[in-house]
Parts: sequence; structure tokens; C-alpha cells
Amino acid sequence: MKRTVVLLLEIALLLIILRSSFAQYLLVDMQNSLSGWISHVAEMGERKTLSELQERINPTIANLNEYQRDYIMNMTSSRSKLEHFERYYCMTEDKNPFVYGNTRIYLCSEIRKLEF
Repeated sequence: MKRTVVLLLEIALLLIILRSSFAQYLLVDMQNSLSGWISHVAEMGERKTLSELQERINPTIANLNEYQRDYIMNMTSSRSKLEHFERYYCMTEDKNPFVYGNTRIYLCSEIRKLEF
């Protein structure tokens, strides 16, 4: 009987402590750091693939203007930007003011080769 009462008191005390604002602050901080770490690990393969793509296209875009190179490097910095470029400028062949002609065709072919 005593053990049951002590156990119930311990559970009640634990619940009270965990419901406090300080404990919530600590738990949220731990959750944020853990989720940041998990997302970083999950995106490692994607970042590696994008980095390899940038290295592969660097010699081809070296002779472009600086603003064109900056645009292409920014566009290849994330998967969502790359998918947006592919959707609008590779699949529908919409006009892009920064990348056009053979450069656009080359970038579209390199993007199609990617496997995430």
C-alpha cells in the first residue's frame, strides 16, 4: 500500500515538474536542437548531390557574366530552386533572362541526370 502511494506521489510530482515553464523551456530547446540535427543529417545526401552538380557545371559557366554565374549557383543551391527552374525553364521552355540558349539546354540536361 505504501509503495502504491509513493509511486502515485512520484508520478504526480513528475507531472508537476514537467508542466512547469522552466521544464517546458528546456524541453523545447532540446527538441529544436534535436530536430535541427536530424534535418541536417537528412539533407546531407541532397547537399552532396547539389555540390557535385555545381562542380560539374562550373567549367561550363565560367565564361558567363558574373550575375549569370551567381544566378546559376543560387539556383543550384537548393532542391526546391532546382525543381522550380526545371519546371519552368526545362519542361515548358519558358524564357529565362539569365540562362538561355545552349547554356539552358546544358543545365536542363545536367538537372535531368540528377538522382536525389
